[in-house]
Amino acid sequence: MRPDMPKILVERPRLPSRVPHGRDGRKFWDQSDAAFLPMKAGYRDPKTLNENLSPLARYLARQAGRPWDKVYSEMRAVIDGRNPIQRHILEHLSQYVAEHTRVVGGHLIEMGTQYFGLQRVWQPLYVDPRTGLLRRNPDDISWRRKYRERQLAKERERARVWREVSANCQLHQVNGCWFQVEVAPLPPPPAIRWDALLRCPVNARTSAAHRRMDDQFTAGVYGRPGVYVVSKWQLNARELRAYGLSE
Repeated sequence: MRPDMPKILVERPRLPSRVPHGRDGRKFWDQSDAAFLPMKAGYRDPKTLNENLSPLARYLARQAGRPWDKVYSEMRAVIDGRNPIQRHILEHLSQYVAEHTRVVGGHLIEMGTQYFGLQRVWQPLYVDPRTGLLRRNPDDISWRRKYRERQLAKERERARVWREVSANCQLHQVNGCWFQVEVAPLPPPPAIRWDALLRCPVNARTSAAHRRMDDQFTAGVYGRPGVYVVSKWQLNARELRAYGLSE
């Protein structure tokens, strides 16, 4: 670890350090009300901690495969635990490394803490309970990958009940039956049109097509706002085979 790592991690202004301390907006009816309050009543300190932990995360990721005792010794040689500010860095290690682990039932478990007890390892790194080496957590995935997986799951679920054939033609599954619908743009308000699929009046401002039919669908009932169903008809067996669908 580089010798100036503590300075990189913690020595920068606290947020918001340039905001002056002041009253919290408390108002008094007269001077007698303020006379019975302590000197610091109504004052607040808006400053918060402002660590830059990205270099620490990158350093720990590069140490994967090394003995954790050696890595921790190198860190303590640079970070002085007697300094309250630098000691705060050591308190953040639990966010990146699971030190006390055990394999239970084929799953990597972090040993009990004071508040949560036994739990699955969620940190990106962990200490191998058999070898003492620092390892990468195979179950750790980035938030971008989690977001992509959620989006793909939503698309797969939506494809099960909704297909778009063209700009004006869509397929919808209603009560286990597939229908082909014709969509058209809604006129400007206050004009009202009857939606043949939702079976209710809609307009461009308060259209039910703009709302979510289900929490897992985020693009609206018809995939885009500002349209409604003019007509619909149920698909026959030949059309179902042509579209690769089944009821």
